[in-house]
Amino acid sequence: MDYQERAGSKKGSGGIASASQENLHRRRQVDELLGGDAEVPFSFGEEEVDDATRKNPYIYKNSAGRLVCKLCNTMHMSWSSVQRHINGKKHGLNVLRRGATNNGKQRQHVSEEEAKMKDLVKELRSEISNNGILPKYKAVLVKDGQTGREGFAMQVDYPNDETTKNHDSRPFVRLLSGIELPDEFSDELNYLVVANEPFENIGVELPKRELQIDQNTSTSETFVDGLNENCTYWNKERRQFYVQIFFQ
Repeated sequence: MDYQERAGSKKGSGGIASASQENLHRRRQVDELLGGDAEVPFSFGEEEVDDATRKNPYIYKNSAGRLVCKLCNTMHMSWSSVQRHINGKKHGLNVLRRGATNNGKQRQHVSEEEAKMKDLVKELRSEISNNGILPKYKAVLVKDGQTGREGFAMQVDYPNDETTKNHDSRPFVRLLSGIELPDEFSDELNYLVVANEPFENIGVELPKRELQIDQNTSTSETFVDGLNENCTYWNKERRQFYVQIFFQ
């Protein structure tokens, strides 16, 4: 700061700056720093901002170069402040409220037929109660003798007695990534889930590798997807369900 022209000061020397003058000078320095197109630095030089924070849809830089969260209507001077705000409770609650509002708007646009179908599914599902029975199953790793491809085979034996004779629906499988599951599941694995209400679901771990699904001959039976159509078989008489998949 140049204090040569301040009243009471000698030429070539600076007087003592007041607190208001220091604050004014500091604000000018911040404006000059944030006024350009350069990236806004962290408050601490050793920190680095991650891509998720920079690409957050709620964060933008206003005309003055300041970082603003348009969801929470807050202003931040650095990326470190933005990151703390995103990880905070206030921003998290506002994101949840925004999601609930969007879901409510989507429900308002549901057609009458879709609403009736959802009500019917909900009614039918309420009639199916989990019986708490975990079917017996066997799972092994296999290898194709001709192609040398490694794979996985599984057999599930569903109970066939008086208590379950009315439940003859076809089981189905679904392949889930660890990202879709709670934190206790590893992101480095896939999980094959066999479901058949009202029985308990069966889940097994699989390596995170691309599947090789060979097309089988077409049948009149309706399947959920290609994985169930080409990699599963249901023996209704014996109530045995088979799964066989190969990796690329």
